[in-house]
Amino acid sequence: MCNLPDGGYIVVGVDDNGLPAHDQTTLVLPDFDSAKLRAKVTPYVETPIRIVSQGHEIEGRAVVVIYVHPCADGLPVPMSSIGQYVDQTGGKPKNVVVFREGDVLIREGTSNVRLRYGHWPRLLARYRERIKAEARQDIDVLLRAVVEGLRTNSESSAGLHVPLDMRMEPLTLAHAVGAAMDAPTTIRVEQFLNTAVAEARGTDTATDLERWTQALDAITVVATQAAMYRRSDVFARAIDALQEVYAATAPSSDVGETRETAARSLDVDLRVFAIGSLVVRRKAWTLLPTLVLRPVRSRPHYVYGSWIRHASVRAARAGLLLSADGHDRGGQLISLAHSLVAQEPALRPDYAQDVTISPFEELADSDWLLNSMCEFDLWWCLVAAANRPVDSGIGATFNPSCAAFHQYRAQPALERVVGDATARSEAFLGKSDSAIADALAVVVQVAVHQSHQFGGWWEGLDELPEVRMFVENHGSGEAAPGY
Repeated sequence: MCNLPDGGYIVVGVDDNGLPAHDQTTLVLPDFDSAKLRAKVTPYVETPIRIVSQGHEIEGRAVVVIYVHPCADGLPVPMSSIGQYVDQTGGKPKNVVVFREGDVLIREGTSNVRLRYGHWPRLLARYRERIKAEARQDIDVLLRAVVEGLRTNSESSAGLHVPLDMRMEPLTLAHAVGAAMDAPTTIRVEQFLNTAVAEARGTDTATDLERWTQALDAITVVATQAAMYRRSDVFARAIDALQEVYAATAPSSDVGETRETAARSLDVDLRVFAIGSLVVRRKAWTLLPTLVLRPVRSRPHYVYGSWIRHASVRAARAGLLLSADGHDRGGQLISLAHSLVAQEPALRPDYAQDVTISPFEELADSDWLLNSMCEFDLWWCLVAAANRPVDSGIGATFNPSCAAFHQYRAQPALERVVGDATARSEAFLGKSDSAIADALAVVVQVAVHQSHQFGGWWEGLDELPEVRMFVENHGSGEAAPGY
C-alpha cells in the first residue's frame, strides 16, 4: 500500500460486507497501536513506513482503521528480508513464503502482486510530482528574486510587468501581486481574479482538489496583499471573487447538499478567517464590512446575515466541525483556520516566512495567530449582528466560535469597539451607538452561554467596566431570545 500514490486503508474487525464481524474474536485494541504496527513492519523494509491507526466501537464491537502512508520520497519500497509463516493446515506443518528479499509488492484490487512493467507509471507518479515540485520551487525562488529586484529599482521596472500565474507557489505569487499593486492600474489583477474564479468554478466537486485549492489560494493571496496595502478597491474585488466561488459551491436546496459541497464551502470560510485575522492585525477596520456583510438567502423568507455563518452551518451539518474524537467541542472552525494559515506563509504576509507559530494544541497565551482569529471571530459576529437583515434570525446571523476559548483572546475587539469611535464608525458603517451596543449585548450574551458548553471562560460584559457602561448607556436593554 505504501507503493501506491495515495497509500491505502485496512479495516480490521469487519466482514466482507463492511459490517462488524460478530462471529470473530473481539479485537484487543492496544495490539493495533500505531507504534506497535510500525515495529512489526520495520524488520521487513528498508525505509521507515508511516502507519497510523484508530480504534472505534461500532455496534458493541471493536473496529480498527489503519492507514498506510505512501513513501515520502516517492520511490518504490522493496522488501529487505524474507517473509514467511508456518501453515498448520493439512496435517504436516510447512513454511509458506509470502515475499523474498528484493521483492517490490503493489496493491492491485484486493490482491498483493509483484511489480510488473505496467505498474511503473502508477508507481512513480508520486516521485514525478515531487521532482516537478522541486523544479517549480527553484523557479519560484528565482522569480521571487526578480520581482523584488524590480520593485526596488523603479526606474528599471518602468514598463515591465511581473506575471501573475496560479501555478506560482503562493509566496511567490504574493510578491508578484504586491508588485502589481505598485502599477498605475490594477487591470492585470482584475484579469487574474477573473481567471481564478473561472478555474475554481470549473473544477469538479468530488475531484480536482489541487486545482480548486490553487485557485482559492490565489484569490486569497490577492485579498491579503490588498489588505496589506490597504487597497480597498482591490480588496473588494477579491472578496467579490471569493463570494462568486462560494456561490458556486451552494446546492439549489438543503437536500442537494453533499459532504463534498459542504467541504468546499468550508474551504472558502477558512480563507475568510485567514483574511479577517490579517485585517484585525492591520487594524484595517474599513475592510471588515466588505468581508462580513454578504448575506445569503437560503429560502424565500430566510436569510443568513453573513456568508460566514451560512458556510459554518453547512459544514456543521455535514459533520466537518467535529473534533478528532467525533464530538462537537466548539472552536473547530478557528482550529482549522489556524492550521491553514500556519502552514501557508502567503496567507499571513504581515509576518516573516519563518516566524514561530505555536502549535494550536498548546493554546499558548502568546499565540498571536489564534488570538487575532478569536478577535476577528468576535468582530464579524458584532458587525453581522448590528446589520442583521429583517428576515434573519439571531442563529442565522452569527455564532461566536471564540466562545470555546478564554475571553481574553477576543477581548481586544470589545475594547476597540467601545474605546475607538473611528474604528467603530468604520467597522459598523456608521451605525448608531445604540445599534452597536445592542449587538455587543446579544453577541456577548450568546458567547457566555456557549462558553459553558464548550469549556471556554467568559465573564461577559463585566470583564471590562467600560464595555458594561457602553452597553448600559447606549443599549435598549433587550436580551437575546432563547438565552
